[in-house]
Amino acid sequence: METPSLSHSMSSAVSNNKVLFTILTAFLETTLNHLLYRETVLKPARLRLAGKILSIELKEIERPFVLIFSERQVDVLSQWSEPADCSMKATIPALLKLRDRQCLSALINGGEIVIEGDMQVIQQWSALLDMSEWDPAHYLSPYVGDIAAEGVSRMMKKSFELASNTVARKKRYVAESLTEEWNMVPSALEVAYFNEEVNAVANKIDQLEKRLAALSIGEQT
Repeated sequence: METPSLSHSMSSAVSNNKVLFTILTAFLETTLNHLLYRETVLKPARLRLAGKILSIELKEIERPFVLIFSERQVDVLSQWSEPADCSMKATIPALLKLRDRQCLSALINGGEIVIEGDMQVIQQWSALLDMSEWDPAHYLSPYVGDIAAEGVSRMMKKSFELASNTVARKKRYVAESLTEEWNMVPSALEVAYFNEEVNAVANKIDQLEKRLAALSIGEQT
């Protein structure tokens, strides 16, 4: 039996609330433009995607994101009437793994992501993500200095690791609890044996009632 989770509840809330989904779309667009369209060194990789449209459907959110790439920016939309060059269905953990282009084949072969359309769009996007700088210190240092930026970056990484470990522990606790409960459920053989014992007792009671009835009739005569 599937156990509802907090992340599933939050995902459903996002899916059902247009305002929250719009905010999430805007945040994703800002983040991707900041990561992928600031560095000059990434321009050749960006140009390979210019004019391409990528549709991403995440299982946890149940509503598609549409990424429209151009030479200067990427637009993230929640609705798009035209067909996309490539459509991808995935989970959030699988999507995050695309930052490493070497994981792409394993994700496809393992069924973690399902791709329809032009495979090169996903390959080029994964390569662009892999080439980009994901360290927060890289973007904070011009504003707060190298030392402070490194401190903030380490704090963010530790917070992320702590959150990830907490989620992992909760998942493990739920799995262990379900395993213990499942072990307590009687097997089919145990259920069959119990039913046989119940039937045997019922037969003995029936025979006893017949004997008592016969004795009662004998006394009356």
